[in-house]
Amino acid sequence: MRVTLSMIEGGDFKKAGAATSALKRLLKKINMDPADMRRAIIAAFEAEMNVVIHAYRGSMRAIIDSTEIEVEVRDEGPGIPDIEQAMQEGFSTASPAARQLGYGAGLGLPNMKKNSDVFEIDSTVGQGTRVLYTVCFRSQESSETGHNSIRAISTNCRQCLYCVRVCAPKALRVYDGKPQILRELCIDCAACIGVCKSGALTTASAMSEAQPFEEKVLLVPPHFLAQFSAAIYPSRVLAGIRKLAFREVYLTEAWENALRSAVIRYAAEEARQLPVISPVCPAIVNLIRLRFQSLIEVIAPFLSPFEAARNQFNGQKVVFVACCPCQLTALTAGSFSRNVEVMMPATFRHVVQRVVMEEGVEERLQQVRIIPPANGSALNGILEACGMRHVIDVLEKLENGRLRDVRILELYACECGCYGSPLLTEQPFVARYRWSRTQVEHAIAAKAIRRTAPLKPRTGMGLSADVSQAIEKLSELEELAKSLPGKDCGLCGAPTCDALAEDVVMGRARKKACPYVIDDAERAP
Repeated sequence: MRVTLSMIEGGDFKKAGAATSALKRLLKKINMDPADMRRAIIAAFEAEMNVVIHAYRGSMRAIIDSTEIEVEVRDEGPGIPDIEQAMQEGFSTASPAARQLGYGAGLGLPNMKKNSDVFEIDSTVGQGTRVLYTVCFRSQESSETGHNSIRAISTNCRQCLYCVRVCAPKALRVYDGKPQILRELCIDCAACIGVCKSGALTTASAMSEAQPFEEKVLLVPPHFLAQFSAAIYPSRVLAGIRKLAFREVYLTEAWENALRSAVIRYAAEEARQLPVISPVCPAIVNLIRLRFQSLIEVIAPFLSPFEAARNQFNGQKVVFVACCPCQLTALTAGSFSRNVEVMMPATFRHVVQRVVMEEGVEERLQQVRIIPPANGSALNGILEACGMRHVIDVLEKLENGRLRDVRILELYACECGCYGSPLLTEQPFVARYRWSRTQVEHAIAAKAIRRTAPLKPRTGMGLSADVSQAIEKLSELEELAKSLPGKDCGLCGAPTCDALAEDVVMGRARKKACPYVIDDAERAP
């Protein structure tokens, strides 16, 4: 399969990376081993940036078969007078403007050679440079199907298409007036629930308030406690919860703190490469396993805070308040889930509010809570990113090898972290402020728990488990996409024209779902 990925304009840093992104999109469709894919992507990005930094214009082309990918980048520019010198690490002729943007460190050509199996370069002064590299790859050996807790209620759908447009992994479709969730693509982030006004998207059923609480341990996240009002501060909510006859009540923040400490130690003492990604948000772990599979190896080998808390209470009856579908899915999977019950925030809110308002709960004087500057702080080298758009941006940079100055990443699918869950009602920044003014002492020695088995890639992005068949389907997809208008309007029920083309190739939709396509019968006079 031969493809021209993109023309590259010299000096256009705003569009820099477009050709690499196009290549990345193709490689993720053919069941390529993640480690080999990352090598191909890093080499492509370095080649593209060399054109942007040094040349007038250029192009990137690729030939893909079942065992290797060959990438050629040609440019028109000043050329390289001394290739041997240019291949030395640290040698750079980049302009001050490029250096100020963080490029031109003199690692481009060495990185291309390091990440390729075959590397060739030739250059003519005054004309330009040609780089040709080959990466031999294996097919992905093992993968898992995804599990999720978001459900569609077709009768409630008004076909507004908001869910289709907001879904980052493009897992939503609305065909024939019915919402459909592509389970293999859904990461349980709940963004679709947040924009659905008709109730067509919801979470899987969890326990109701009718369940008896005696002899059970309750684990509640701090962001739930900040969901009431200015008159009902978190400490008052917590006092009300303690009147509900649970045997014990703990905050999941204790396990969040334990995980952060464990990841900091892991990054300092064990990690083979930096940055390390904290598994604090299960939706982001799902996203990486699906879309950024070459980064699975840099996820710290620990369970999420909710999973760690569940395992620490193994054998006891435990009730969790889960504020997003990915937490619900994580808690109800595996052998440790036998004694676990999960309550969603809307249900538990009614229970707590009734106790607080009807019976009255004495509230201790509020104190300003001193929070260690970990989240979003340079202390310990932790970078926090919240919201899917920002997270994907960070992961793209990491996959391209552009985050060398960060030690740890804490990534959250929701804006403002878990305070921004679509299943919660309070404005996220207000809720976080209220919690920051609450003094709480954790009465348990929470533990960070290591995974017993490594994370595996998720199926879903690939067109076929067989590389040769995937390449055939990819060629068909590319040709079909050219015949679509490229408006990405979503009127067909798919998020983009490329998504519709893929659905047609995979037998999930028909081309005439696009309202702009005129078939041969309609063209006839």
